[in-house]
Amino acid sequence: MTRFFAFFLTFLLFFGVLAENASADNGLSVNSLRIGTHPDKTRMVIELSRRADFRAFILQNPPRLVIDLPAFDWRAGVPVAPPGSLVGATRNGVLQPGISRIVVDLKSQLSLKSAFFLPAGTGISDRVVIDLVPVSGTYNAAQERMFGSLASQGQPPVQKSYDSNPSHILSAPPTYTAPSETAATPPPMQKSNGPKPMIVIDAGHGGDDPGAIATNGKREKDVTLAAALELQRQLEATGRYRVQLTRSTDRFIKLQDRVSIGRKNSGDLFISLHADSIDKPGVSGASIYTLSNKASDAQTAKLAARENQADLIAGVDLSHEDKEVANILIDLAMRDTMNQSKFFANTVVKQAGRQGIQMLEKPHRFAGFAVLKAPDIPSVLIEMGFMSNKREVNQLSTPAYRQKIAAAIVGGIDAYFAKVQKNGQN
Repeated sequence: MTRFFAFFLTFLLFFGVLAENASADNGLSVNSLRIGTHPDKTRMVIELSRRADFRAFILQNPPRLVIDLPAFDWRAGVPVAPPGSLVGATRNGVLQPGISRIVVDLKSQLSLKSAFFLPAGTGISDRVVIDLVPVSGTYNAAQERMFGSLASQGQPPVQKSYDSNPSHILSAPPTYTAPSETAATPPPMQKSNGPKPMIVIDAGHGGDDPGAIATNGKREKDVTLAAALELQRQLEATGRYRVQLTRSTDRFIKLQDRVSIGRKNSGDLFISLHADSIDKPGVSGASIYTLSNKASDAQTAKLAARENQADLIAGVDLSHEDKEVANILIDLAMRDTMNQSKFFANTVVKQAGRQGIQMLEKPHRFAGFAVLKAPDIPSVLIEMGFMSNKREVNQLSTPAYRQKIAAAIVGGIDAYFAKVQKNGQN
């Protein structure tokens, strides 16, 4: 889409549809979380977009490290621990209004030796540095300390507690080994002068909204999140893209907020992942949708209506949120965006065939999904298969099949940006 209309729509949405989100944004983001293993400790470095108070402490049974910060945007992807590390999975979410929480699983009981803030320097972001040490002898939970000065709402700040000798911090971040890749990585594109494209991945449903539920109990929200994390892993492994997830944990996000996340992060592509369900268990196959005011068939119309009602689970009906945006500007701006979305959808369909992924007849379809309505971001919704089909549920539940789906999407993304780059050079 032309930058002229992008500017106009950004201006209008800033004062209209997105005003509430913008007013709530405190500007803090967690940009990376690195884990390093040293002979005497495990070190975590959390890079922030600005200085912020924090608090860190250990929980037991099971052992976990907890880090609380002012409400933040999570832009750190999926943290990767080095092989043999005593640190496990990481997740994040909202603790209470104004405060977000990071929880890190520990594979054995560790003690929190220190946690301190390091201010930004030349080429270095603001950081929270946390050191964990193995427990020697009998673990005494009463000796654990809470570090940091972040106060809960309505509570006084805790006593500040910083490392007494932070001069030993290395200027270079701790190193780690990335997991081995199972999918072949195509050669990198020719470098451009601009930043790497931003790919926004939306894992459908979440939290109170489980999505479709299979007869074996598998839930769509879990399938979509696992697929989104795999797609993020493959995209970041190429080194050609930046990635933002609308959710990296099991939490509910309103449909309009998913679009807002894409726009706030200046997304170049928006990809929403789902797994359909119908009353015909014999139907199987993937499909990909782009925006249209008119659904391409009756089944698609029912699907779009069902998906767009997801926000009612949280008691919010978003069906009228577009009224403040002038229809004429939307039409002009979205014309080019929709054409780009269609081209991208067709590249993914081709790649899916090459990966041996079964597709529905006429796999590129059209519907009025709410998550496709960003006026300035080419957007698609991918139905990876049917939760109502036993075979496809079993496939979608395996990492190997999700890797194939992600590889097809990555191939489509590569083809799309190769075309964009070619057009920009002509």
